[in-house]
Amino acid sequence: MRALDRDGLIALVESGEAVRDATVEGIDFRGVNLSGGVYERVSFRGSRFNGAAMRDSTFAGCDFGDGDLSGVDGQQAAFVDCRFDGAAFTAAKLNGVPVRGGSARGCDFAGADLRDAAFSECDLSRSKLGQAQLEATAFIGCATTGIDLSGAVLFRTVMMDVDLTQAALTGLRCDQVVFGKAKLAGVDLSGLELVRSQFMEADLEGANLSGARLTQSGFKGAHLAGARLDRADAANTVFVEADLRRASLRNANLTQALFVDAVAEHAVFARARLVQAIFHRARCAPARFDGADLEYTDFSYADLSGSVFGSNHWLRTKFHSTRRDGVVLPPDASILLDDEELAAAEQWPTA
Repeated sequence: MRALDRDGLIALVESGEAVRDATVEGIDFRGVNLSGGVYERVSFRGSRFNGAAMRDSTFAGCDFGDGDLSGVDGQQAAFVDCRFDGAAFTAAKLNGVPVRGGSARGCDFAGADLRDAAFSECDLSRSKLGQAQLEATAFIGCATTGIDLSGAVLFRTVMMDVDLTQAALTGLRCDQVVFGKAKLAGVDLSGLELVRSQFMEADLEGANLSGARLTQSGFKGAHLAGARLDRADAANTVFVEADLRRASLRNANLTQALFVDAVAEHAVFARARLVQAIFHRARCAPARFDGADLEYTDFSYADLSGSVFGSNHWLRTKFHSTRRDGVVLPPDASILLDDEELAAAEQWPTA
């Protein structure tokens, strides 16, 4: 690789030539305009880019390790298979920037504008993202071991197939965030605001969601075995096909929540608010519902064998075609048992 100084690099960029296979390490590029350039396999290790412009540039296989990119303007730039390990991106402008492959381990993104940026297959282990702007940002298949999201505000952000089991998440706030297939087993999410977010097929086994705000969120196909959702506000939340075995949902607000085809064996819904919740075909054999508010709750087609009820608020609670082996229901409560006319209609041939 050939060695270049600052002036030599700038001359190549200004002449429209691509910069390839070069080293410009430890150089002071503060305030320099490097926009519109093509850089391939260039080592910028330890260089300073404070306030430099990199707009509309392409960087492939470049190394910015231990560099200072604070305040850099990298809008409309693209980074492919680049290394940023240990670099500082404080207050950098990287909105809309794609970062594909490579690594940014231990980077500091405090105050960085990462709106609409997309990180794919990038190693972000131990990076600090809690104070970055993370609106409509995407993290797809990235390594996130020990990532720091403390105090982060995520809005319409995508975190797909990431491992957050060792992440720092204190004070995290999420609105319309996608955590598809995310690994969150055993993670403490208690009291966090995770509203209108999606956890499809996420692994939350043994996670602590006690007191969390989960309003209008989705846990379709999520693994929540042994999870704690006590006192969680999960009104209008979707638990379709979720695994809730041994989960605790004591005193949770589950108004209009959907548990269709969920597995909730040995789950505890004691004193939960289940007004208008739907448990169609849910497997709850057995589960605890003692003290729960069951106003207009629909257990049609569910398996409730051995489940415990008592001291409930009943109002037109539905048990149509429900398996109730060993279940004791009060005879004078507002309960709708098998609907004979509906059962006959369901047997009507459709072919």
